[in-house]
Amino acid sequence: MTTPTPAGSSVRTELQPDVDEFIDDLRTFATGSYLNDSDKELWEQPFDPDALPELKKLLEMFLDAVDLLEPAPDAARLTSLVTPFYDNLEAFNAKYEYAVLEPEEKAELEDLVRRAAVAVGAEDEVVGELPEFE
Repeated sequence: MTTPTPAGSSVRTELQPDVDEFIDDLRTFATGSYLNDSDKELWEQPFDPDALPELKKLLEMFLDAVDLLEPAPDAARLTSLVTPFYDNLEAFNAKYEYAVLEPEEKAELEDLVRRAAVAVGAEDEVVGELPEFE
């Protein structure tokens, strides 16, 4: 599990590589760049990769908001940040016909939220009370 972010550092700085990798993986999936040319003949693009900068911005805005939290926030404070974040992600996904964020991606985003909470110093009990991204 992630340890609290050292003083002078930021949650976003710590987790930005994970955000970048998440977006890169989605781009690979959306463009079919992992496929051989012969496999692409029957392949249909699952979603427009031009949606990804918008998703990346939502993720980065969430991490920036976590950085503004007081150290060791309680469950109510974290939930008040996480719930609208999940709502924004759901609205984003609806905009793209629910094709970008599927259960696997939602699980990865839940993990990112938990790691951000730990990085800001939330206790294990508080992290366990975070809402799920359904």
